[in-house]
Amino acid sequence: MPYFFIVNPKAGHKRKNIAELIDNVFRARNIHCEIEFTTKRGHARELAAKAVTQGFSNVVAVGGDGTIRETASALIGHSQTLGIIPCGSGNGLARNLYLPLDAGACLRGLLDWPVREIDAGLANGELFLCSAGVGLDAELARDYNARKGRRGILPYLYHGVLQFFKYRPVPMAAVFQSKRVEFEPLLAAVLNGRQYGGGAQIAPDAYLDDGLLDLVVVRKTGFLKTIRALPALFNGALTSHPELVSYFKAQLFEFHCRKGTAYHLDGEDFVCDTGLLKITVLPKGLKVKAPR
Repeated sequence: MPYFFIVNPKAGHKRKNIAELIDNVFRARNIHCEIEFTTKRGHARELAAKAVTQGFSNVVAVGGDGTIRETASALIGHSQTLGIIPCGSGNGLARNLYLPLDAGACLRGLLDWPVREIDAGLANGELFLCSAGVGLDAELARDYNARKGRRGILPYLYHGVLQFFKYRPVPMAAVFQSKRVEFEPLLAAVLNGRQYGGGAQIAPDAYLDDGLLDLVVVRKTGFLKTIRALPALFNGALTSHPELVSYFKAQLFEFHCRKGTAYHLDGEDFVCDTGLLKITVLPKGLKVKAPR
């Protein structure tokens, strides 16, 4: 079973000597594999499509959630299995799948773990695996992705605090299951799994294989009230704050927002040019190697 590795050399800080690690685990066992490095945004998708046409049965993304999302987008509808070596800042999908965050352990796991079928999401035709959203998190993604310098969770948190004080909620509406809910959210996040990344469990009742998406609407309140709710974000108790959070489940959400509204998919920033953001689930749309 040949393996095709797609490595983002700019992701996070854990991809050093990855080629040597792959050699030690795979080539030492005479398992055929190839390694390619990404050079630009969208390149992982091109390389994954190349791997599919060349007949590789396993395509492995080495990077953060953006690299994984791009790689997976070329595998939807094909028999190939996605492997993940998490090397990003948040590693949301890896955490949702309970993968070890050590590259060597993940490489060895690829040889032992079963193939699981998980759901994926589509937002205006673009794939996401963990989360999509509008509001503060989307503005933060745009700001963070445009910056130069050190990556990681601490710079991300720093920019998050800056955005909290700067961001002004705007009116929008979500339509789902014959209901229309209007709000001016701090953020409105659609989750496939429980986590964003970095351990933040924003949708504690979400599962990667339940055929549903979870909408979490967080209202903007004072900074101190938000700080007091932060522990609940990391211990899975966010929904115990109904004064701050509303929670919904559906297979399809339609967001009606202003033209030019920023949104994110697994931390990658996009712009909604039409004012309509349609988000739907693809039940069991992707095969991954992960612990059961």
